[in-house]
Amino acid sequence: MKPDRPAPAYLLGHAPAEMDRLLLQARLYGPVTAQALRQAGLGPGMRVLDAGCGAGDVTFLAAEAVGPNGSVTGVDTASEALDLARARLRDRARTPDAAGAGSVEFRRATLPDIVLDAPVDALIGRLVLGHQDDPAAFLRRLTGLVRPGGLIAFQEFDNHSLRAVPETPLTGAVLRGITEALRAGGKDRGAGARLYSLFRQAGLTPAGTSATTPMGGAENPLVLPLTAYTYRTLCSRPSAPHRGPDADRQTIGDPATIEGRMRVELDAAHSVLIMPTAVTVWATARIPGRQLPGARSGRALRQTTPGGTEAE
Repeated sequence: MKPDRPAPAYLLGHAPAEMDRLLLQARLYGPVTAQALRQAGLGPGMRVLDAGCGAGDVTFLAAEAVGPNGSVTGVDTASEALDLARARLRDRARTPDAAGAGSVEFRRATLPDIVLDAPVDALIGRLVLGHQDDPAAFLRRLTGLVRPGGLIAFQEFDNHSLRAVPETPLTGAVLRGITEALRAGGKDRGAGARLYSLFRQAGLTPAGTSATTPMGGAENPLVLPLTAYTYRTLCSRPSAPHRGPDADRQTIGDPATIEGRMRVELDAAHSVLIMPTAVTVWATARIPGRQLPGARSGRALRQTTPGGTEAE
């Protein structure tokens, strides 16, 4: 089946630098996503479809959750991301941890038009719905790939939490540049906050929700590099949709050196950088003719990420 329209372009592209940024992002948000998926009900023996898998970070997390009797198929349209995912899969196969994880495969396909041999037990995805022109319709069509009573769980970011407290001149300019570039590029900054409503629009009854916001100061090994990477990817290219006000660009100066300068500035101001909130919503695929209760109640996550503490 041919798609009705071309797949939406991924705003940040798929260059090697962006793949590096995604791996850094996965280190910060990986524990958050893993706990949310387990809280939603992802467990041993399940057959899972990871929609918009990218470099495979969520696919590998799901494989650990389903164990050796389960399987996970990661699907994406980007050949560059899938090449990296398959290379990582080959590397993982040589590690002791691979023995306790489910089987993994990666497929290139245009969602939601993929055809499966059989319905899956769980449909999952991270940071995929916010890139769709009509996310409710996209999600509605994907749910047809899940067996009745199966799990549907998605995670999106709410970028409204992104800020430094107290704000400092350079960090404020960088964050404004990121925010404006997302807006100008058509990215939904509030996709996470609207995820519950999106499930309802897609005909799903949410069974649970969770929200986690990583944060860290100048000493944090993840939040500053990730923020600097994101700014450079979004704003420092000549083709960027928006590069921020002239005054902010003057404050920022050379994008290649912003990480070190932000660290000095945040340390001097005793400031903390609060990252986008990861919001997860899950539901149970409908059984025809039957109203389904929620599989599990939603509780806000409380944990420590590798990057430090979190705010809720």
